[in-house]
Amino acid sequence: MASPQPAIFVEQVALHTHLEFSVPKDCDASGVVAAVTRARQTSHTVRGPDMVWGFSPGLWQQLDPSTLPDNVHPFTGVEGRAGVNAPATQSDLWVWVQGNLWEKVWHTATTVQEALTPPLTLDYALDAFVGADIRDPTGFIDGTANPAIDEAIRVSVVPEGQKGAGGVPVLVQKWIHNLKKFNAISVPEQQDVFGRTKVDSVQLDHAHMPATSHVSRTSIHGSDGSGRHIYRRNTPFAATPGEAGSQFIGCAADVSAIDEMLDRMFGRAPDGIIDHFTLYSTPVTGSYYWTPPMEDLDRIFGPIKAPRHH
Repeated sequence: MASPQPAIFVEQVALHTHLEFSVPKDCDASGVVAAVTRARQTSHTVRGPDMVWGFSPGLWQQLDPSTLPDNVHPFTGVEGRAGVNAPATQSDLWVWVQGNLWEKVWHTATTVQEALTPPLTLDYALDAFVGADIRDPTGFIDGTANPAIDEAIRVSVVPEGQKGAGGVPVLVQKWIHNLKKFNAISVPEQQDVFGRTKVDSVQLDHAHMPATSHVSRTSIHGSDGSGRHIYRRNTPFAATPGEAGSQFIGCAADVSAIDEMLDRMFGRAPDGIIDHFTLYSTPVTGSYYWTPPMEDLDRIFGPIKAPRHH
């Protein structure tokens, strides 16, 4: 049985760095393999930090096409109603470093970047965090509706017998919150935006749940009426005093679930309703990545050698 990258499902981690890279046209697949192999070997240490390696569908198609699920595609963005959009900024490689000691997270992220560049080009870097009470900069608890770990694995990991078994498709987006605008409305109005109470994250009852709430717009169902779910590992950030938000990390074995949620958020569903969360937060990046199982990482880039201490 193929094993998903374990760091995808390790939730109690405080500190995070996200790195996204592009592969220049003059770098072929062998150059990518050499760079990623070097980065994996030089950055691996005893007791972490842990890492997730994600590859754009286009890049993985060059590296190992027989293991890329047919439904995993580059992110093409969402053109919503009233000028509310989700842009596509598809990069080629995403490295997610996570740990509980900042100096180790920083050192590992720096080592990865130095090993990959050149030949790759760094497109984007973001330091993020998860507080003890898992609150977003808006003050609301994030991930309340996340499935328990067994269900998270079921909805995220491509099952045995399918192409890409053991891998996890992931959508990564940077959302910037307009906190000044959001904090200018009352707490009851804020709760209507999310569909949950602010203090204890209790979902509003049906009679008081706005159709425009984030809960309403991200609740989707299959043809049999059963709920369709994804697994989220969002990481809040506060890069400067004037910029704060959340790095959305959405995992789903069937990426159509993520696509449907985005359509419903941005007014592209038949009812045309917009998620009012998008009135206070704006996505500025968007990429789909394929996170292959550990066996495929080791087969293509070589098994990790004896880890070093630092």
